[in-house]
Amino acid sequence: MVMFLMTISHNLWNRLIKNRFQHSSQTIHKYFHEVLVAMVNFSKEMITPSFNDSSNGISNHRNVMVVCDFDMIFRFVVVGWEGTTHDSRVLTETIRNNFPMPPSVKATYTHTGGFMAPYRNVRYWLSDFHSGGKAVGKEEIFNQCHARLRNVIEHAFGVVKMRFPILKRMAPYSFTTQTKIVMACFSIHNFLRQILVVDRLFSEYDNEVELESDNANQNQNSTTSSFFAASDQEFMQQFRDQIANELFQVFS
Repeated sequence: MVMFLMTISHNLWNRLIKNRFQHSSQTIHKYFHEVLVAMVNFSKEMITPSFNDSSNGISNHRNVMVVCDFDMIFRFVVVGWEGTTHDSRVLTETIRNNFPMPPSVKATYTHTGGFMAPYRNVRYWLSDFHSGGKAVGKEEIFNQCHARLRNVIEHAFGVVKMRFPILKRMAPYSFTTQTKIVMACFSIHNFLRQILVVDRLFSEYDNEVELESDNANQNQNSTTSSFFAASDQEFMQQFRDQIANELFQVFS
């Protein structure tokens, strides 16, 4: 277990673990994968896992779709797309795997039934409001509230990436092994969060005012899939306007 945790928390290759623990490469490989299987089983208690095994390639980047609550606990995780896969495709395929409907999503996702994206081409990031003045108009007020909700997601991912550098640049394991490692990292994160351990990373990110997304721009073009009905998109647009109007009445 110690060898496994050192590997994923320091992104160490087998030869370094071999030198540190004075075991053969075969022994390290054997026990790493035995622990990994156990961690996948553990993930069934910590989160609701799902794997997409459609790809047979190896990449250092994976797309991950998650549902995260306000305690920075990941309640649902789907792993397996290449890093270049468009967000809308990831969303569409994940829904087919009984993905639970979160209340809000980022702008690159389709704005449709069950998924509420922010207004496009309107100030969004919290830093925009700090440097450019208070939100003006219902669309900016809505986007500011939306960004505050999303900030929890950014904090949670920030903790996971800092704790497990292997997620940033993974060794060339097989595709299946890579997806299992991702699930193991999320499971350990949830376990530490749920037992309320005193942890430097959680403390740092709990006290963070704001974070910017690593790779998303809210003005990116989203792709509307034929999977989503036009009537659902129209309904969500009207529903978003209704919420924005109510927020405007409260905060203006």
